[in-house]
Amino acid sequence: MFVGRPEELRRREALAVETAAEIARLMTRIQALGIGPVLPAAGRLSGPGFVIIPTDRDRWSVRA
Repeated sequence: MFVGRPEELRRREALAVETAAEIARLMTRIQALGIGPVLPAAGRLSGPGFVIIPTDRDRWSVRA
């Protein structure tokens, strides 16, 4: 959890929104390939031929 100044929290939140928008654009590109949907399921993202999963170190990984 973030502990710090309110200004830094707002800056990080804005960066998180920008990053989420980029992820949404990439998910749209994958789905536009027309080979299958990208779907959330039990804390993961599943797509045509891949699964994006959280790892044990606060990171994400792709399994193909």
